[in-house]
This record gives sequence, structure tokens and C-alpha cells, in this order.
Amino acid sequence: MALCHNDLRTLLNGASVIFKKEGPLIHISSANAMIVGDIHGNIKALEFILRMYQEMECEDVIFLGDYVDRGPYSVAVLCRLFELKIRNEQKTVLLKGNHETMEMNSIYGLYEEIQDHDLFLAVNRTFQEMPVAAVLNDTIFCVHGGIPGVVDIEEISKENSFPYLWNDPSELPGINASVRGIRPKCFGPDTFDEFMEHNELSLMIRGHTALENGYEWWFHRRLLSIFSTPNYAGRDGKGAFAVVKDNEVSVFVFGKNKNNRNESYCIM
Repeated sequence: MALCHNDLRTLLNGASVIFKKEGPLIHISSANAMIVGDIHGNIKALEFILRMYQEMECEDVIFLGDYVDRGPYSVAVLCRLFELKIRNEQKTVLLKGNHETMEMNSIYGLYEEIQDHDLFLAVNRTFQEMPVAAVLNDTIFCVHGGIPGVVDIEEISKENSFPYLWNDPSELPGINASVRGIRPKCFGPDTFDEFMEHNELSLMIRGHTALENGYEWWFHRRLLSIFSTPNYAGRDGKGAFAVVKDNEVSVFVFGKNKNNRNESYCIM
């Protein structure tokens, strides 16, 4: 990629202005929207997804976060996404993931790739302004990680974003400890159902978890987890994204097949 730090600096300024205007919770109405999970510096996966976005004639696209780290092209991914956001501000939603924090990206690849301390700080200042969650068509809650408990989504703020970036679904009832550490938690089906009922939601779409097949359904198909980076961290696996058309959800899986050829298909 011929993208340089100057490209990123220029795009940061434009993206920052937009993110500062956006609230922590984005409301979006769309007859045909694409939802994309973790990218993690995989520019090839991102370009494929954006090509599908054009071919499927989607009106809007919601990215669930984790654009950087783990993969080798975090800067290229950021440049591509910020360019898209600036060019099509109202139709592109870039949510914050747990890797859009200095706590993570100082360790897992972004800092090493940028190798410019001032630029690294500027990138993370922009990350701090990103929205935390989105509601699509009043009924579909989009977030990187999960929920802290039974709360009103209108109370989400950019300052209290941690559980929305880190928490995971679990089959255990209530709120429980997570293998991810002390602060992250897991939320069970009872907590999930109460949260959804309280906020009059029908479906949650989240990222955050690497999945061999690129997607996984939870809680009687009321929570969809997607991961959009195939062969993540050198492991075999597919990537996936979702398309919500006329409030019907389809999941598209892509990656290499057993013959090492690229393929993509709709599983529902």
C-alpha cells in the first residue's frame, strides 16, 4: 500500500470533525444496510467487503469496530474507512471497538506500524470521539462487544463505553466474570432479554469474537455475532458480514475454500 502518514494525518482532521458532531448512539434508517464486523488490519478483506457493498447496492454501512491491530495494514484500513466516512458521512457509521483504545493498540500492532508517537496520539484522540453504538430502523442494536446489564441505551456515553466494547454473550444467567480479564463481563440470556424488552429492540448484531465460520447466533437467533476477517491470526476461518434488507437479515460468508480458492456465499 502506498498510503503514507501524511494521508492519515489529513484524513484524521476531517474524520475528527465528523465524530465530534456525532453522539455516542447513532440512529439510522435504511431499507438496505450492510453490517461489518472486526477488520483488524486486513485491507484485502475490507476491499472485498466494500466491493460487495457496491455490488449489492446497499444504502448504508455500519462497521462494528476493531479496525486496527493483529493484521499488517492498520494504517491502510484507517485511511480507507476515514476516506469513506468523509465522502459519505450520513451513510457510513464507524463504531468504536476495544482496539480503538490506547490500552490495546499500543501493544497489539498499531503503534509499531505507525512508528510516530505524535501521530499515534492523534489517531487515538480521534478514536475517543467515535460513536459507541447504533440503532438500525429503531429495532436492531449494533455494537462492538455487548451490554453492561439492563440499561437504557439513550444513557450510553463516549465516556462509559467500556462494557459496550468488551462484554460478551454467555449461556449463564445474569452478569458473570469473563476470561478476558477483571473488568470485562459476560451477559446471560435473561439479562439480554430484559435489555431488549426495555429498549424495544428485536435483534442485536455485535463483533468482538473471532469465529471459525465468521458468524454465530445466540439467544434463539436474537443476537448475531459476526467477524469479518478470514484466517484471523493465521488460523483457518471464514469472514462474514450481514445485510439487513427490508428488516430481513442475511449473513454472507467469505474466504478460501478447501482448494485454496476464494469463495463467498449467503447462508440464509
